[in-house]
Amino acid sequence: MMQPIVSTSESSSTTAAGSSLDRVLVRGLAWTGTVKWLSQILSWLSTIVVARLLVPEDYGVVAMAASVLGLITLLNEFGLGAAVVALRHLTEKQIAQIHSLASLFGISGFLLTCAVAIPIGQFFGAQEVPLIMITMGAGFVILAMRSVPSALLEKDLRFKFLAFLEGGQSLVATVTTLIVAWFGGGYWALVLGGLVGQLAATTVIGLSRPLSYAWPTIDSMKEALRFSSHVLTSRVSWYVAASSDVFIGGRVLGQVAVGVYSLAGTLAYVPIEKVTALLSRVMPAIYSTVQNDPPAMRRYLLLLTEALSLIVWPMAVGMSLVAHDFVLVVLGAKWVGVIAPLEILACWAGVRSIFGLVGPLLYVTGNSRVAMLNGLLCVATYPVGFWIGSHWGVVGLAWAWVLVQPFAFIQPYKHVLRATQLSLWGYLRALWPALSGIILMVACVLGIQHAISADWPLAIRLSIEILIGGGVYAMSVQLFHRQRLVMLFQLIRESRKE
Repeated sequence: MMQPIVSTSESSSTTAAGSSLDRVLVRGLAWTGTVKWLSQILSWLSTIVVARLLVPEDYGVVAMAASVLGLITLLNEFGLGAAVVALRHLTEKQIAQIHSLASLFGISGFLLTCAVAIPIGQFFGAQEVPLIMITMGAGFVILAMRSVPSALLEKDLRFKFLAFLEGGQSLVATVTTLIVAWFGGGYWALVLGGLVGQLAATTVIGLSRPLSYAWPTIDSMKEALRFSSHVLTSRVSWYVAASSDVFIGGRVLGQVAVGVYSLAGTLAYVPIEKVTALLSRVMPAIYSTVQNDPPAMRRYLLLLTEALSLIVWPMAVGMSLVAHDFVLVVLGAKWVGVIAPLEILACWAGVRSIFGLVGPLLYVTGNSRVAMLNGLLCVATYPVGFWIGSHWGVVGLAWAWVLVQPFAFIQPYKHVLRATQLSLWGYLRALWPALSGIILMVACVLGIQHAISADWPLAIRLSIEILIGGGVYAMSVQLFHRQRLVMLFQLIRESRKE
């Protein structure tokens, strides 16, 4: 039986404060996950109703405007919120200056939107786009005004409040969209819904965590600006690098091929991203709280790596295994081209999910420059890999992720393992419970696929594969790693205690 990844001496050194932080972590994930899923369900239902009230042209003009605003959104607050969370020694005066600077960036984003609105409308040949862009651009000011107060709430570990706030924002946005659509507002329903939701949430945050303004000075802001520039460069670099597969695929392979590839990516990544998004909401503040305690950082890295792999890997590998039958049953024969890239991307989605736990640690351990350089490396290498891969069609694009992305994480892992005083072997041990279960699951599913006659209905084949694969994985983890499961469930039970 595998030994615990957290040693007895390390566990004994965990203080009451550490146990309290464990409870905050689990509760934060629970509240965030619950509210996000309820909001998602509400959004799906609203989308169905609104789609019946609007016409495709309404969605089209809003999509045109939003496509241009995506990059401006990344630039909008300059990564200052992340700086407030990671840099725990900032004074009230410095925070007030950062708040002012974030607001100025938001105003700049709005003015930039106004400047490009008319040319963009002319580019798309849609006269509605400029006014839509200007209206949506007002959201940059609204979001910038709440960037720092929201970061402070996150630093204070008020995840329950933030979860309800985001749920409330979603509710206000949904109700506004429905009302405007019902009264014939057309595309304005989509525009005003999001804007009113943002305004409501910003108002509540401003009342809950009021902040003063102070004129920014270079000397006082130097560290925060350096940090935020690293964050911003990393984010923009990742945005460009991760989007280059579709851009290059569309250019080289054409519209139909990139449509097939995009759907494969959606099926592979979206379920996984729903899980990893919960961690990305909570982990920066948790890591920041223990940034001066390497054993604590090591413990949370291992704990979350093990838990995430146990949950996500069977989903990812399972989708890869049943991709053929899943596509034919759920999507139909016209999407048969999705099968091959989905088999690759789904499996890789599980691997890359654990990479997301490393980034926040780089920021809180003084390695933000490493994150920035890593992002620039992605920009330099990903497009080349995708261009080469595109010569083998959508399958080559998918394989490019597998062959290129690992190199971008060598340096981040090197610095994180050093900062947390963790060996590579110690890190890999955290992946063994999930990996061992996956090995047995793969063997059983492949055996079932070989044994079941091709004459069986595809829906029945798919159901059997899912049930047996999931059952074998669950039993193997329960049988061979019961001690690890007991520890994880104990952590959840403890989180329910006051």
